[in-house]
Amino acid sequence: MKTYYIESLGCAKNLVDSEVFAYHLESAGFKPVVLAEDAELILINTCAFLRDSLAEFDYILSDYAEQKKAGTIQHLIVTGCVMNRALEDFKDIFPEVDAWIGLKDFGALDRYLGRKRMTGKAERRPLEDNHFAYLRISDGCENYCSYCTIPSIRGCLASVPIETLVAEAKTLAERGARELIVIAQDTCLYGTDLLGRKALPELIHELHKITAFKWIRVLYLHPDHFDLAWLKLFKHYPRLLPYFEIPIQHSEDKILRAMNRVTGRDGLLRMFETIRKELPEAVLRTTLITGFPGETPADHKHLLDFVSQVPFMHLGVFCFSAEPGTPAYDLPRQVGESTALKRQDEILNLHREQLSAMLETYVGKTIEVLVEAETEPEEASELPLYLCRAWFQSPDIDGVVYASGVKVKPGTFIKVTIDDVIDVDLFATIIMENK
Repeated sequence: MKTYYIESLGCAKNLVDSEVFAYHLESAGFKPVVLAEDAELILINTCAFLRDSLAEFDYILSDYAEQKKAGTIQHLIVTGCVMNRALEDFKDIFPEVDAWIGLKDFGALDRYLGRKRMTGKAERRPLEDNHFAYLRISDGCENYCSYCTIPSIRGCLASVPIETLVAEAKTLAERGARELIVIAQDTCLYGTDLLGRKALPELIHELHKITAFKWIRVLYLHPDHFDLAWLKLFKHYPRLLPYFEIPIQHSEDKILRAMNRVTGRDGLLRMFETIRKELPEAVLRTTLITGFPGETPADHKHLLDFVSQVPFMHLGVFCFSAEPGTPAYDLPRQVGESTALKRQDEILNLHREQLSAMLETYVGKTIEVLVEAETEPEEASELPLYLCRAWFQSPDIDGVVYASGVKVKPGTFIKVTIDDVIDVDLFATIIMENK
């Protein structure tokens, strides 16, 4: 049987496209393999969000191009975001690529494989053996943040109808997913293009009916569009996790205005204060950018103060990347890379202290976790060790829980007692399987 391997780069939203390409490949008779060197066909689904993303793609493609010249790969295909950014540069350098397929152009892959274009809903084949699944509710973005290339790559907001999403979610549940993670470039604006209103509450209402999902997590809540009235949803729907990923990028008004964002420092503080007041158990996550053009030492100090005031359990910090074609690329008073890196380190160090204090509060407590996989203990005589996640840990971006003790089954929820904290991870003893 013909074999394939997909190199899926970038975010979880891109992973959804990769899973659709996988379905088309398997429908054409290809079988997935774990290792790229065992595949006859390699498909690279690219990310082009940042210049660093393009550099990563260049490095990966160079390796596969050498394998193609050596004859170990029969088919080398490229798709994804790079098709709408810097395509001609890569096409000229890599003649080894057999097909450059447009972003989300699944029909083009069918044609390359010599098959009739498949019609109907876009089926997916999971690329990883996980017990969670992503549901992308829309694609594209119309926020036009001044530093961001997404609108030029992915286009305008395009929401998926609720009934289509519910059908897809039911399929994901049937395949064994116990956690559903709702994603988009901006989940708050879901439905505004289709229905003329924010329809996220309506979607959550329908998704909550799928009882196979014990956890429903919503990511990418844009602060300019998050409605505080939605907090009642987290009280009404018990399986909707009070986990708020709200990427604010900065705290200072002048920087936020330069980023083409609306909600300023005072509004952000009120929003987070209200969330914590209405839902004391809520967990907050955000992302920040250091070194944005015009950011002064005083702005950075105020940002540090902001992080000290708001109890973010999880926080990512990125240095500003000047992307050609974005308004921020030409802004005056660009900040040096070394300064941006220094500021990044200062924020991360501050937050690490806050996170450690938050995680320490769980020591001695019993919590429920989702078992993701069994891992190999360091010594043969040791108890079985499992990689797990608590409800306040989103996959790949937050820490994990390592639990040992009795034998349990991946994909189940278990009770554990937290024994220790090391860095961002928790260590626990299994006390009960909860199915």
